[in-house]
Amino acid sequence: MQTDVKKVFYFHADANSLGGFLAEPYRDIPSQASVSLPAAGGYASVRSHDFKFEDVISCRSTYTHVAGRPVNTNGPWKARVTAVAEGINILNVLTADRVVARLFVEHPSNGGLPKLSFAGSQIHNLRFHGKQVEISLNAALLPPHHRHGDAYNEDEAFAPEIEWQALWNAARKQSAALREQPGAPAWAIDRYGWLAQKQSLDGVDTAICSLVDRLGPVDGAHSFGHFLEAPDIGRFFFAEALVMPQSIQLTLLRAELGCKTKGSATIATGRTNGSSYPP
Repeated sequence: MQTDVKKVFYFHADANSLGGFLAEPYRDIPSQASVSLPAAGGYASVRSHDFKFEDVISCRSTYTHVAGRPVNTNGPWKARVTAVAEGINILNVLTADRVVARLFVEHPSNGGLPKLSFAGSQIHNLRFHGKQVEISLNAALLPPHHRHGDAYNEDEAFAPEIEWQALWNAARKQSAALREQPGAPAWAIDRYGWLAQKQSLDGVDTAICSLVDRLGPVDGAHSFGHFLEAPDIGRFFFAEALVMPQSIQLTLLRAELGCKTKGSATIATGRTNGSSYPP
């Protein structure tokens, strides 16, 4: 029996590579490579291949893993989440060679806010109607030296550096940039632009920021901040990080389909939180 354990950490992490639904009539898009981490920590992974759902969405392979462990007996505690999808095709309109969501979070032993890293998250060879889409990444959330490879798997000593407040700062800056962008649609300002208007974050416990600041001009679609809107096809959102108290969820690609095929799908999603007890 371990008599030196003064705090117990309850891990919570999960990942999936693809899933969603279609409407009219409603049917599920089967979730691919879904995995969750035991509350005690440890490691789990899932891999699958060659998925195709009707003529709507397909991918060549998917992979996920989650891991959690204490650094020392009474903290801090580290959690890692990876979700990968390769050979993605949505409606033969949007394609990508590889989409990777990675989260690495360290929870301090004093119960304070965690630090995190998105190192290794990437969208490789994103194309719309066969033409490459230029992606401008946020340097505060995904520094240039963290944009390739798998830093936290290659180096066990890798420590996340991003303060929790940086997520909120990015969300407010991106919200303000969207409001200032000429032609930004009203629905997008209502959904993402409201945070910039808040004088105080008191009472605000959820926000969305993105690893993508903006997308280059795209023939056949309008780009605003981190998303594309394509008439008669739908909307595509990239690298959205949903920020909640002590919890972060990263989705590298989310589609809201609005053509004759209606529905929603997500590709490469990872989420992690957790808490020590006593706090």
